[in-house]
Amino acid sequence: MKRQLLTLGLLVLASLPLRAQQDDVETRAMRDEMQRSMKQLHLEAMDGPYYIAYKIVDSDRKEAAASFGSLTSSGETRSRVLSVSVHVGSYDLDNSNASGAGGGLAALLGSLGAGSNVLPVDDNYDELRRKIWLATDAAYKKAVEDLSAKKASLESKGRSSERVADFSKEPPRQESESLPPIDEKLSDAEQLVRAASAAFRTLPLVESSEAQFEIDNVTEHFLNSEGTAYVRQTPGLYFHTSASMQNTTGEMFNDSYSVYGRSLSDLPAQPKLMEQTQAVVDRLSARRKGKVARHYSGPVLLEGDAAAELFAHNFASHLGAHSSGGGGIESQLSAILGLGGGSGNANGALLNKVGSRVLPDFLTVVDDPQLTQLDGHTLFGNYKFDEEGVPSRETVVVKDGILKTLLTSRTPARGMLQSTGNMRGRGVLPGNVVVDVARSSTQDELRKQLVDLIGARGLEYGYILRRLSGNAALEAIRVYPDGHEDTVRDARIAEITVNSFKDILAASRDRTVYTERAGGLAASDLVTYVVPDLLFEDMTVEHVPNDTPKLPAIPSPLALN
Repeated sequence: MKRQLLTLGLLVLASLPLRAQQDDVETRAMRDEMQRSMKQLHLEAMDGPYYIAYKIVDSDRKEAAASFGSLTSSGETRSRVLSVSVHVGSYDLDNSNASGAGGGLAALLGSLGAGSNVLPVDDNYDELRRKIWLATDAAYKKAVEDLSAKKASLESKGRSSERVADFSKEPPRQESESLPPIDEKLSDAEQLVRAASAAFRTLPLVESSEAQFEIDNVTEHFLNSEGTAYVRQTPGLYFHTSASMQNTTGEMFNDSYSVYGRSLSDLPAQPKLMEQTQAVVDRLSARRKGKVARHYSGPVLLEGDAAAELFAHNFASHLGAHSSGGGGIESQLSAILGLGGGSGNANGALLNKVGSRVLPDFLTVVDDPQLTQLDGHTLFGNYKFDEEGVPSRETVVVKDGILKTLLTSRTPARGMLQSTGNMRGRGVLPGNVVVDVARSSTQDELRKQLVDLIGARGLEYGYILRRLSGNAALEAIRVYPDGHEDTVRDARIAEITVNSFKDILAASRDRTVYTERAGGLAASDLVTYVVPDLLFEDMTVEHVPNDTPKLPAIPSPLALN
């Protein structure tokens, strides 16, 4: 019966009218080798695969970088990469998440490389099919080994009554999505980074600086043995400026500015880019003159990008569900290496909190990859279907402060047996995360609340944070009861967890739209966050020791100009 269903899926693939199944060389090579593999691939006394998926990613990239007004690198590259996924066993129990059965870092890193292969960029059917054949053979043999190890581990531990299936069943779909490619001359990109990086010459104490501009036109061809296929064309651009500098005592400071987009019209005009680059210079100048941070516990107001970054990295990053049998690649690697306390544990904790309060009752969190505009801003986390071909949809993750569900892929989790369409890159990621506020305040009202809290507690001052890099503050302000402010340097947020977000007292009416590349080991997808300013009742801000390398023996020659 299983083979009959698989044959039906392959017949569907062969007859698809969409562009995904037109007779281009990549699709023909994938389709032909998949049909052969599903019929013939098996080892003696071993089952053949019940599921195979191929994805070929073509990338045409242009990039340029400059420092202090001089070009440091420039070039155009083309690449083509194949990813292969082979499942052996059944939907209920297969080889997926097998690293949870043992093997540690070596096994996990081996699994990362097993299914990714560099392909020739020439449209040579025979060579493409040969590469696909070799990659499928290697992935199948590893799948058989992983399933055997997984079964042995489950037998030794005993099966949990709460165990869920390893892979969800999804109906076959044929999809396509195409955005116009970005057509920009490399010479224009070079001129832009030269002009942007030249702004840093006004600061003689700048140690290093860089301006980068990247354009990447990506085409994905996907095919699986169930009958799902898609072609997706996605352009992307990235502009980034950064600088680091020393003050007169040798302390190092850094700051940056980034912007993302899907077309050249998403990039601010060059005068605006120069203005933002100058803002990096201005912030560095203010920080080097700022007062040294001291240990502080009390109310903290996060404004603008700082609120969005904190929410993205310390709350929204934990909204992906993982089954108790393993977890995603990112969480597995974190758990093995002990990174950030192990995001696998954090996700397990959130899985157990479904139905519990995780935010104040005036906040609701929605992931909606179908949104393209909100509050007059363009959102870049939108997509029609995820990496597994599952359509995207709106998911209300938190409603009135209560965690309702988590985001999933085709790897089920307890109580979440079907995909929400959030498999992106190598893991589960949101698209557009929107924080809705039922009871909001103006920015002036939030600042007044902060000052009132400072006075009520008898504190010397409170904190406003406006920009972060991780948990380090790139722009931190002390606010005193009389309303005056001081710039602070070398401050960072300490001891922030998912539970800390229950301490939010108030949120602003206006929201910041913040976009970043995300995805852990393969950070290629854009996620957009729409987040209000956030007033925390209690947060710890501490001094972070700053590197103090010796100053150059003589001043920069730029100081002589």
